[in-house]
Amino acid sequence: MTAVPGAVIVGSGIAGITAAESLRSAGYTAPVTVIGDEEHLPYRRTALSKDLLAADLSDEKIRLRKPEFWAERDIEIVTGTTVDDVDTGTREVVCADGRRFAYESLVLATGGRPRGVAAVDDEVATLRRPADARLLQERIPGRPVVVVGGGLIGLEIAASAAASAESVIVLECAPTVLGRVLPSQIATLLAELHRANRVTIATGVDVTEVTPATVTTADGHVYQGTVISAIGMVPNTGLAEAAGAAVGPAGILVDAELRTTVPGVYAAGDVAARPHPRTGEPARAEQWMTATEHGKVVAATIAADAGLDAPDTSAVSRIPLAWTVHYGRNVQIVGWPGTADRILVDGELAKFDATVRCFAGDDLVGAVCLGRPAAGRAMRTEIEQAQTERVGA
Repeated sequence: MTAVPGAVIVGSGIAGITAAESLRSAGYTAPVTVIGDEEHLPYRRTALSKDLLAADLSDEKIRLRKPEFWAERDIEIVTGTTVDDVDTGTREVVCADGRRFAYESLVLATGGRPRGVAAVDDEVATLRRPADARLLQERIPGRPVVVVGGGLIGLEIAASAAASAESVIVLECAPTVLGRVLPSQIATLLAELHRANRVTIATGVDVTEVTPATVTTADGHVYQGTVISAIGMVPNTGLAEAAGAAVGPAGILVDAELRTTVPGVYAAGDVAARPHPRTGEPARAEQWMTATEHGKVVAATIAADAGLDAPDTSAVSRIPLAWTVHYGRNVQIVGWPGTADRILVDGELAKFDATVRCFAGDDLVGAVCLGRPAAGRAMRTEIEQAQTERVGA
């Protein structure tokens, strides 16, 4: 067992690792330990899907920091270790190998796992970790590819595969791809872009059986090839439940400062269900930038709870910002454009050169920036100001 309790962070993704770095920047001097179940040092998960086939996914290329960075800041990174339990009585986490780490503050940055459904065999390929990506780099070139799921990750995989696969088809159960993420006009534009690049998109598809090499649909059609499941993720809430923290469908329930319902236990990143800025309901945000900001916020909260002069995080935006790339075209997604009922276009959609403001009634709720990567942050500020005015009205 670690002799001196400090901050223990379970999960070595961007939320957890940013929390560790931010704690040190805030003047936190107790031990900081990050425990991850992967063998790798912390790495850029976005590298796995943005340019899957062309990317160099060696550990040296995708790692976040050089190994000495962590030692210089007295941050212990424990790799290849699974945490099985949390003992809130003794304030220890219990690892599968028997080791115990004492904590005064515990951050659950446990992320999520690929969503499993009865129709999908457990052996079907997914894209969550470097080993998954390297396997797909071997299985895609020269073969038919069948992607189950027409969300952002599924379409990023399709875009990467299009140049080298024999054929690519995306199967989506909903009437349109990206229907929950983007306004219909923008979703249609992206679907047309994929079709122009040899990708077949089939919507309204009822999948009944998915194996690593075949997909069978309710109408009896069988698609063959390298099958990839991209049907979303499920938050890993098991440790939170073991600790007695409240959880819900969206993840681990936290307040605005990322405290769980258990004193001394916090949650950050994809697993945290923070009050939605518009509705107040628990909501999960699965974006790299949001997870990074969670790391900063949870570190400031821990520092404040420990009586330190915590950094001010009031300027950290609550408006989600994500980006995706399809055939070299950059798309910035800001706020909640999928909830809009009307849009206002500045630019030319057909040329992928536009800023699209998205409204629900009179409220500016989101934006999509096509081919304008610098516009995303500006729109984030504009949406945040609009939300502030709405609340104050």
